[in-house]
Amino acid sequence: MGFKAGLPGFRRRRTDRVRARLAPSDLTALELDSAQLLDRAPRHIDLRQAERFITGKRVMITGAGGTIGSELSRQVANFAPSELTLVDNSEFNLYEIDLEIRGRYPDLSMRSVLVDVCREAHLKRLFEKSAPHVVLHAAAFKHVPIVENNLAPAALTNILGAKNVFDTAIEFGAEAVTFISTDKAVNPTSFMGATKRVAELYAQALDIAQTGTRFTTVRFGNVLGSTGSVAPLFQRQIAQGGPITVTHKDVQRFFMTTREAVQLVLEAASLCDESNRVMTHDGRIFVLDMGEPVRIVTLAERMISAAGLRPHEDIEIVYTGLRPGEKLFEEVFHDLERLVRTGVEGILLASPSMIDLPLLEPRLEEIIGYAVDGDADALAGAVNHLVPEFRVTPNTKEQISTPSDRARHAD
Repeated sequence: MGFKAGLPGFRRRRTDRVRARLAPSDLTALELDSAQLLDRAPRHIDLRQAERFITGKRVMITGAGGTIGSELSRQVANFAPSELTLVDNSEFNLYEIDLEIRGRYPDLSMRSVLVDVCREAHLKRLFEKSAPHVVLHAAAFKHVPIVENNLAPAALTNILGAKNVFDTAIEFGAEAVTFISTDKAVNPTSFMGATKRVAELYAQALDIAQTGTRFTTVRFGNVLGSTGSVAPLFQRQIAQGGPITVTHKDVQRFFMTTREAVQLVLEAASLCDESNRVMTHDGRIFVLDMGEPVRIVTLAERMISAAGLRPHEDIEIVYTGLRPGEKLFEEVFHDLERLVRTGVEGILLASPSMIDLPLLEPRLEEIIGYAVDGDADALAGAVNHLVPEFRVTPNTKEQISTPSDRARHAD
């Protein structure tokens, strides 16, 4: 009784001691050293081909205010496009990236436009004005637990929004579209991952149809430090004196830094250039080689140590249980996809598993109809029908995958 009654006070005193040991800058930032946290050196990527692909072109970036979209905006602006169009439906995010890019590149021709990708008419007016050569589609809902509780809005953005962008790009003669996907689209146990897989299927089908617009899909895993991801959460928890919350002791994820991910996205996008023989109209998916997966508890321990504290002593780590849609291990290739190398370091290629456009389109319309109506049960069933490897169950703790060698080894 006495011990239990005194425990909250003990925790408060320990929290105060931990805070006292952290510098003010640590409390607000706890800077991430990617080499230390990921136990590997950052990739050094030759971007000359990506620069040739972008320079002098009109480029549109959707989701430009997000973590990936904003870094895409920075790197694309550095390659001197003839015009840069930034698209987002968040006024504040768009304001911030617009202010930054205009400050760094005052001579760059650019426009920043508040557009919801779910509104096809608005997109068409934008494409008519911008006439982009290259479209980089990063707009998406990505937070797994939030999406699990908001199926219809997620399907509208991740499926209808992607379809609108892809269709409009074809209508207005874009040369190339790069769709940014996720490893959660592989054998998905989350609705977010399933919606991204549906969008992958549509991009693949359009590429096979040879519309004149080339479609590239790029998959990668967690981005270290991105909004809503685990590293910023751990930063806040360490700054508050703990505890750090981890869902399961065995959870592991693939990680990259934002800079690495975007550099490889641009490099993969450049492989669709007509002068490059790697990419043809065959719906292939590029997969970024993220090295070995990292255990989340190991990441937490490294972040605690990086703050000059002792894991499990100064900062507790507690396990809270897997969340809806979450699995222990992510994969980057489907069972029917064969992994081959592109000849470009850091980029792998998945031979596609896909559905022909005439078969896919009516199923897409069905999914979109249920999403518009807000019928979550019918929507989940329709997505499951199109992505049969996606299993809708109330207990995601039972949905545990095992690590796959195909995620790390190429033929």
